[in-house]
Formats: sequence, C-alpha cells, structure tokens
Amino acid sequence: MTQPFATVALTAENIADCADLYLGVFNAPPWNDGWEHAAVVERLAAFMAFPAARAMALLVDEVPVAMVLGWKERWVNGWTFHIKEMCVAGRLQRQGAGAILIRALEDVLRDEGVVSVNLQTLEEAPAFGFYEGLGYRKGRVVMLGKLL
Repeated sequence: MTQPFATVALTAENIADCADLYLGVFNAPPWNDGWEHAAVVERLAAFMAFPAARAMALLVDEVPVAMVLGWKERWVNGWTFHIKEMCVAGRLQRQGAGAILIRALEDVLRDEGVVSVNLQTLEEAPAFGFYEGLGYRKGRVVMLGKLL
C-alpha cells in the first residue's frame, strides 16, 4: 500500500475526530447499524474514559481513515488487550490499511508488556478473515447476552 499514512495515538481529547469514520463504516453494509453522530461521540468517549484505554488512528491528509480502540486488562499470565472497535474507511478496505494499523497497535502494546490480544467479531463477517490473516485464532469463549 502506498498511501501516505500518519499513525497517531487517540485520546479522550481527540477521539471524537473519528466519529464520522465510525458512522461511515458501521452504518454501511454489512453492519447497517443506524448510528447517530451524538451516540457515536458518546460511545467513543466512554471507552476512552477507561483507565487502561488505548486507541490509534491512521490519517491521510490529517483525516482519520482507520481506527482501533480497546483497553488493557490484567490477566493470570500478564496483561491482555481487548480490541473493542476497529474500522477502516470503505475505500481503503482490503488495501492493507487495517493491517498497518493493527501491527502498529501490536508494536505499542508489546512495548507496554501486553502478552495477548483478543476481540469479538461475527464469524460470517469479512472482518473474521481479516483477523485470521493477521494470526488471530478462534477461541473457546462464547458470548452470551440477555435483553433487559
């Protein structure tokens, strides 16, 4: 990929800059979520308020084109990182931007002593193959839910 990317850390102060990117990705197929801008800003800000939150973005001409965020969690064998959100602008999907961003995040986390990374995605979603291609493997843990 020959795009002139800049990789930047995201913080509580600049995470809202990724709201339009988030809307564009998750309101489009295959997700079609129906997010409103204010709700996205609130969601991203809430995640960044976590004490061990980490987030990064790829910028092209100072505009976010990919972002990943999550948090560190202490586990038995060391620190693990949970990727909560990852998205790449539609025009850059399957072009290597996501891989560049994930590898940059993994480098930062490795330097911080994180020993593993986990995430959730739909098995039938294109993202599943993307993560497998980066070495992520399906685990034994299942997600349960209940409407209240």
